[in-house]
Amino acid sequence: MSARVTVAAVAVAVLAWLGVVERGVRLQAGVPGAAAAGDLAGAEADLRAARFLNPDAGPDLRRAVLYQGSGREAEAVALLEAVLRREPDNLPAWGLLRTFAGQRDPAAARRALEARRRLDPQGARAG
Repeated sequence: MSARVTVAAVAVAVLAWLGVVERGVRLQAGVPGAAAAGDLAGAEADLRAARFLNPDAGPDLRRAVLYQGSGREAEAVALLEAVLRREPDNLPAWGLLRTFAGQRDPAAARRALEARRRLDPQGARAG
């Protein structure tokens, strides 16, 4: 019985992933109904969907960059802090937090720099 449940769960995951891939193909081909280039809301929706299907923090980091680029700095920092609560050793997230917090939140930037130094002592000296 558990084998059937496992096979069904894998099948659902594969079908969901194929849907994401198909949407990506449609986006590249310019199919109507897909998010157009420069469509920030569509990009955000795609990244939220990618986060649902992928436990990796990559989609969240990209969404934080999207927020920062569209002037939503507070949301970018909040999203990065959420990623870091889940993954305290995520070096790219600490780097983005340091960059995005910058002048706005010097304490967060300092925390990010300290974490980068702890996680990557050689690389943190260079940056």
